[in-house]
Amino acid sequence: MSITTPTQSGTGFLSFNSLPPRIWLTATSPHPPEKALLAWKEEGYDTSYLPYNPSDQASYIRTLKHLHDDLELGETYAILCYGDAASVVLKVAMKPLNKCCAIVAFYPPVLPAPKTKFPTLLQLQVHVAGRSQVSPPPEMCEWRLYRYDRCATGFADPTAKTYSEVEANLSWSRALGCVRRGFKREVDLEPVVQEAWNAKYNDEVPERGSMAVVKNMTQNSPHVTLLPTLEGGVGRRKLEEFYREFFIPSLVDDFEIRLVSRTMGVERVVDEMVVSFTHSDEVDWILPGVPPTDKHVEIAVVSIVAVRGGKLVSEHMYWDQASVLLQVSLLDPKAVPKNLRKDGLKRLPVAGAEAAKQLVEPKQERYNSLLKEHGLMSGLNGVNGINSS
Repeated sequence: MSITTPTQSGTGFLSFNSLPPRIWLTATSPHPPEKALLAWKEEGYDTSYLPYNPSDQASYIRTLKHLHDDLELGETYAILCYGDAASVVLKVAMKPLNKCCAIVAFYPPVLPAPKTKFPTLLQLQVHVAGRSQVSPPPEMCEWRLYRYDRCATGFADPTAKTYSEVEANLSWSRALGCVRRGFKREVDLEPVVQEAWNAKYNDEVPERGSMAVVKNMTQNSPHVTLLPTLEGGVGRRKLEEFYREFFIPSLVDDFEIRLVSRTMGVERVVDEMVVSFTHSDEVDWILPGVPPTDKHVEIAVVSIVAVRGGKLVSEHMYWDQASVLLQVSLLDPKAVPKNLRKDGLKRLPVAGAEAAKQLVEPKQERYNSLLKEHGLMSGLNGVNGINSS
């Protein structure tokens, strides 16, 4: 049985030793999945590949049962398996595999029975492609099942024709979380995200700030997307240009950003914040091309930053652009099309700065004014149609 030799790389975390946690990837291909191996290596794991030859299943099973042989005291290992190899691994793992702490199986053609019980301490996930696989409903299974209904087998493999980036990224997050739980490994993403935050919002020199932002980004085509205005870019060069020429210079004198909440995920950090500023100069990333109106703007903004291998790989930002346009007098809430006005629409369903204020300090009297204006609260008791308690 051919097995690639593990490389000693990454950073240790166990108190018993300084070796990086060991991961085995296994599939029917004789060639290692280089991108997958690299991705796990960047996360600090010692990655190796075990090819599965269906014509020599007995030898493969023997190898699986001895993957722990060269581990040191306190070391454990995880398995990521694909296709036919995944079916074999799941069957073998119904009985404890010595020192195996986690198994992630992608599109195994033969699934365990829904009521199959795996070893209690084993972290286990199964990912199936809904378009090409039949599976029981996830809620019926005693083991963790994820079903991707839009995808075919191979959706997580960048080299496959059936590759689907959205679902591949989602399955990666789930797999990474499973493996970390298996190794009892916690990773703090906040310092990486906070460093990027400081570079974007706290450095007044565009050249210095933009370089500091991209310094913390992965080399592999990072991207930033500001959804309401479709600003941003792909790749470090384009992003450095975007932050230097448009983003950082747009932070007007009274620009203020208040962090309301920060949610830490497996490889993503979600920030909920309130952004306020006076439109005293062009703000290219929020109001591109709009001359200064001297209007004050206050909006709720959500930022979702993805981190891989200690580097930023993407950021998606969302806010209510209708609220921005309303506050700078580019949108008249009473400008209702005639055909809709005939049907009883009195006002466009948009909110101004009060929406951001409600995020920070919820007050009952701010709720449901549009419902009241259209007579939809008639006959309901309590404040604004809600129980007054």
